[in-house]
Amino acid sequence: MTEPRFRSLYYTDCLPGQGLRGGAGFQFQAVSPGVGHETMTFVQRSSLYEAPVEWMRAQRPVADYPPSLTHVHDAAAGYVTARGVYLGAEANGVREGNQFTHALATGDARAYGQTRPAQLWDAPWWVERPAPGTVCDPVDAEPEPGPWGVDAIREWVLGRPDAEAWLTAVASAFDRLDGADRKRVLFVGADPAAVLGWIAAGTLLLPQERALRVGFRVYATNPNFSRQDVLAVHPDWAGALGDPARNREHVVFNLDTGVRSDVEPTPAARHWAPRFLRADPYDLLDAVELAHQFAGEHQPTAADRVVAGVVVLGDPVAPAETAALADWLAARPWVSTEDVADPVARMVVDAGPDLAGWRVLDAAMAAHADGALAEPVRLGLLRAELAEVRAGRDPVAGSPALTTRRAAGAVELIESEFAVVPGARVGAVLRLAARFGLVPRLDRVRDGVHRFAQWWADHPDAAVEPDRWPLRDALVDQLRDELALRLTDARAAGVESAVRRTWWRLLLPTATDPRMPLDAVVTAAAFAAGERGVVADVVGRARGLPQPEASDVAWKALFRHARPTAADLAKFFAGLPLGRIGETAATGVHQALADTVITAAELDLLAVLAGQGWEPRQPALRCLQHDDSVLRSWLAALPNLPKTPGAVLGELDPKVLEIRARTLAAALLDRLPPATAAAVLKSAKSGPQEALLDALMAAWGQPRSGPHAVALSYVCAMVATDRAAERFEVKAGPWIRAAGSDSLAVVEVDLTACGGDWVAQWRAYVAAARAIRRKHAKPAPKPAAEPKKPGRFFGRRGDRS
Repeated sequence: MTEPRFRSLYYTDCLPGQGLRGGAGFQFQAVSPGVGHETMTFVQRSSLYEAPVEWMRAQRPVADYPPSLTHVHDAAAGYVTARGVYLGAEANGVREGNQFTHALATGDARAYGQTRPAQLWDAPWWVERPAPGTVCDPVDAEPEPGPWGVDAIREWVLGRPDAEAWLTAVASAFDRLDGADRKRVLFVGADPAAVLGWIAAGTLLLPQERALRVGFRVYATNPNFSRQDVLAVHPDWAGALGDPARNREHVVFNLDTGVRSDVEPTPAARHWAPRFLRADPYDLLDAVELAHQFAGEHQPTAADRVVAGVVVLGDPVAPAETAALADWLAARPWVSTEDVADPVARMVVDAGPDLAGWRVLDAAMAAHADGALAEPVRLGLLRAELAEVRAGRDPVAGSPALTTRRAAGAVELIESEFAVVPGARVGAVLRLAARFGLVPRLDRVRDGVHRFAQWWADHPDAAVEPDRWPLRDALVDQLRDELALRLTDARAAGVESAVRRTWWRLLLPTATDPRMPLDAVVTAAAFAAGERGVVADVVGRARGLPQPEASDVAWKALFRHARPTAADLAKFFAGLPLGRIGETAATGVHQALADTVITAAELDLLAVLAGQGWEPRQPALRCLQHDDSVLRSWLAALPNLPKTPGAVLGELDPKVLEIRARTLAAALLDRLPPATAAAVLKSAKSGPQEALLDALMAAWGQPRSGPHAVALSYVCAMVATDRAAERFEVKAGPWIRAAGSDSLAVVEVDLTACGGDWVAQWRAYVAAARAIRRKHAKPAPKPAAEPKKPGRFFGRRGDRS
């Protein structure tokens, strides 16, 4: 990119051959290389010197005419700043009106540097006479200003009456030129230097980008025909325009009378004007520019200005501004840590933000974790949160966990809190420590932990979240110690009730010794709450004890609050060592089985207890235990059976056979030949026969054993009760009609092996069932006579012998 420069243009009344047109008259006398027609047209229409007609008619001396300075901006044409002087007579005669204008033009705002156009007033390099030829020199970028340097402007304004109010008003009027409520500004004064001093001062309080868009003309002979927003008129031709009470079209500053329009200060002007008069003016300009940079494409906010003042001027921060500055910093993670984030954070910290401000500031510093203020801010937030805890509030509610950034001294702050905070508030401190990622040292907070455990034990229903705490295990251990102590005194009943209601969930993982009273209370509460897995855990820990101690210890640790089922007890005793069970366990078993409906689970339990040497007190249960033992021995001996295989089963309590029907049916199908199985079925009483029939029919759907089950079901139905046979018929008909020839053949083979006339009867039954299927398959034409539906097995019960 080429360095920016100003192109120069000279305009005046020329002799023939002196100007660019070649002829005589007003024209551009000389321009620097690169000046185009568009630029010349723009300068001619906006920036030439205007001589007052009334003065020319009065033939005022040339020395009376003040020089002019104009500035204008156009999005297409760029920037033009021009100085003009009055020369008097024209070049070719004696008529008044000749003037000379030296204009600077550029399309690059960088050419001005940080100099405001009004500061170019009376600069030494302005040209006031035509060039020897039609080409003149350009002007380098950042030209030397005139007498209105930054320091000079500040000192001059300070010397004006009511300086701060006037500067605020001028800056406010300029600030509004970009807004919807804009009004053109009119200065009235005989001294152009004073006018340009105010214009320079007002534009210094704008960022350079905006200052260069503020066009001005000093002087304008007819303001209505000037395109600039800021105008100056001489008192001689101001007329009513110079009276703020009569001129409503302009914001008027009459320097001769000291009267001005009332101007509502803008926030920016109210902020910068007093600082310009009191701080280093060059720093002030940097602060104005920095606020503009912060705002980007928008107008700077109050926070932008405050931050710029903090960073550049070292302005203090008022407490009321802390929240806004913290929000500002959080919204701009891209700002420099060293140059912006740390200075702003330091000022906010020094001002003492509230808790919300600390939180926002801490979040903002996450993007500047390597900065010097990251740790102090984190400590400040921790102190503010701890103050909330001491005040009885929970500052962590709804707050996210913080990053892993830690500050030196943070752990010590948490630890010191344990020494003073009431037990009821220790939980809040713990949650706070967890949020900050801090783990206090147990040896330094032991007293506080003990106080909290006492409070916690007193408040079992308190809404605490131990899984979110540091030192969780140590706190739970302390709670265990406190509860264990209370189980030894008058508070024991209350502890047991609290454990059953609340504590068992927390303490169950720590209950590892069923001999300890607290562990036993916890595991019993867990079992009563439906945690069946605790049975195996407790039995496994009691297994190392000898009987009868093992059974009694485990029983007390499980079943003190809830009656176990037979399945629970079977699992319980199966896991314990063999030997005589304890009195507590024995009594508990009797109570558990009293008035209980006996099922397979109860028989299994009785079998397990028999292995432990336990016998029921009730005769009926002893009988069932004995007969079930005989049946299990009989099943274990299969397929080796006596010549009368059903003789033993016939002597057993039918209730045992009914309960074990499924087990027995499976043995008949899988472990005995058909003839033997049929003999067993015949020997059974009616109750077991019905149960066996149901068990066998349940196996019809099995691909391998299904046809065998049908054969044995047929035999069973033939020898069982009418009710059993009817159940068979309901299911057999559909099975026969759906079965394939292979399945039916397997049934015939099994029935043949059973001997007797089973096969013949079966075939007749199958034929009848299939006839019904054919009738349903061919509804028309109807046969002459419907086939007679067979009676129950054609009225036969079969041979029971």
